[in-house]
Amino acid sequence: MVTHSTSTNGSVDMRTSELAKTHDALQKRVKRLLRLDRGAHDDSELTREILPFLRSLGSVALIGGAIRDVAREGQRGFSSDLDFVVFRSQRDEFIKQMEVWKGIRNRFGGYALNRFSIKIDLWHIEDTWAKTAGYVTVSEPADLLKCTFFDWDSAIFDLESGRLVVLSDYFERLSLNVMDIRLEENPNPMGSLVRALRRAAMWHVRFGPRLTAFSRRCMNEMRWEDLVALDARAFARPILRQLEKGRLLEKLSSPISCSIGEVTLPVPERYQMDLPLASEASNLSPS
Repeated sequence: MVTHSTSTNGSVDMRTSELAKTHDALQKRVKRLLRLDRGAHDDSELTREILPFLRSLGSVALIGGAIRDVAREGQRGFSSDLDFVVFRSQRDEFIKQMEVWKGIRNRFGGYALNRFSIKIDLWHIEDTWAKTAGYVTVSEPADLLKCTFFDWDSAIFDLESGRLVVLSDYFERLSLNVMDIRLEENPNPMGSLVRALRRAAMWHVRFGPRLTAFSRRCMNEMRWEDLVALDARAFARPILRQLEKGRLLEKLSSPISCSIGEVTLPVPERYQMDLPLASEASNLSPS
């Protein structure tokens, strides 16, 4: 359901009211997204080809953005790729299979598979960047909750058990529209900043203290034109060229209070832009 409200400048503001409010509700949404709620006669590509292939590699879990998207807006909110991690299997055998299936390896240890109609990104748990870089000890899927840059992406669905695992305050932060950093160290800080600013513009999210400090620091260290250029290369609908660096920094230096502490609102809802209608799917390297 979509509700309408009028903003301070008189324009119509579209708001979704489909946030998943409980663990069970989101778990059911993820199962529907992966068509695990369908019977054995389901003839979809996911059921016939993708999931059997993934399970042939070992135990598999869905992680990150797809779960976040269906948590925010239900299944219609999903229009990007699916990120999977493979575990309880031999890493060498996984790599051999990626070569057979012509997986495209990125410099962070993951593979992109473009042979399905849905873009699939996957990696072996042993190649998790935060693990190989020495920041996080990763031995089981739940450890991956400590490895994402954005806390909204700290969500895992184990296909074998059908169990969803999220942070304890996951639903509170979604309902308050407050996004923060889980693990700041990452191989692509510029890409992470671009994503953060895009979400600020598209979703009018409020930034928690760590994301505020990171964004302010990086915006002062990086050239604005480089951020705008990366946004234009990586996304079909660029957004940063419509924003003003000075105004963003002003908002990032003006904390406001909410029930979980001080946050900032980099792009207020009254800020009018020509925004993408849906997907945040991109060619941006993993953050």
